[in-house]
Formats: sequence, C-alpha cells, structure tokens
Amino acid sequence: MSKNKVNNVKSYSSDSDEMKRMLKMLGIVALILGVFYLWFAILNGEISFGSKEKEAEIQNVEILAGETFNRADSTYYVMMYDFDDKVNAPKYSNIYSIYYANNGSDKIYVVDLSKKFNTNYLTDDNSKVNISSIENLKVVNGTLIKVEDGKGTLKVIGEEQIKKTLLTK
Repeated sequence: MSKNKVNNVKSYSSDSDEMKRMLKMLGIVALILGVFYLWFAILNGEISFGSKEKEAEIQNVEILAGETFNRADSTYYVMMYDFDDKVNAPKYSNIYSIYYANNGSDKIYVVDLSKKFNTNYLTDDNSKVNISSIENLKVVNGTLIKVEDGKGTLKVIGEEQIKKTLLTK
C-alpha cells in the first residue's frame, strides 16, 4: 500500500524579484523627492521658464527680503526692485553695476521683489514704506535701504534718488 504524501509547497520569491521591488521603491522615492525639489525651485525662482537675463555679479549678492537686516557686514545697502520689470530693472541693475565697478565703499545686496518669498514685503503706497525692523518691513519697487549695525538708517525711493545716493559722493 502506498501512502500519498501531501507535499506542502512554499512559494518564495527569488532574489531577483526582491531586487526589482526594492529598485522600484527607490525609484518612486527618488521621483517624489525630485518633484518636490522642482516645485520648490520654481517657487523660489531658481528655475524659470522663458528667458531671464541677469548679470552674473547680481547672483552673487542676491538675498531674500527677510535677510535684509542680518548680514555679517556692519554697514551695507540693500537695493530692492522687481527683476522682471522690463522698464526699470535694467536701470537699477546699471546703477548697481556702476557702484560695484567704482568700488563702492559699502557692500550692496539686491532683492528680487518678483520672487514669491519677497512679495510679503511689497506695498504700492510710498507712505507705507517702513524699514524699522524685519517684522514691519514694507518697500516699493525701487527702494534702497542703508543698514548699519542691523538697523535700517536710510531709505531711498526711486531710480533718480538711488542714483544720487550711490553714485554721487
């Protein structure tokens, strides 16, 4: 008499199947991280679509408006304007370039008011411009602030006034 043995067959995935699943998971995680990076870079203005021509030296001194009063220098200027303003942006950029080329005595930083992180500090009304502190900071397109020891000591509004302040000493 023969007894029928019941064989329990356990199914194990092969090493290659596990490797495929692990690579798929890593790929999904990398894709999600990449999407978040692109989203943040687009919001920050690091990546833009279309042509934006900016001078290389402006990139080296560009800061966010929230960093206006916390630079390491004891005395410096912060020029705030909309880099996307096709009429006025070249004028402010030119003022910066001339000041920089003439070895201006104080460091000068620039803030792009068209970036989303800087729009909270923007106002349309010159009478509401406030440079007393970062909590109260409000500027208009084309504002120059002189900062001494972490405090705003001078505000200049408009191309002609900024030009007089920076280029005639």
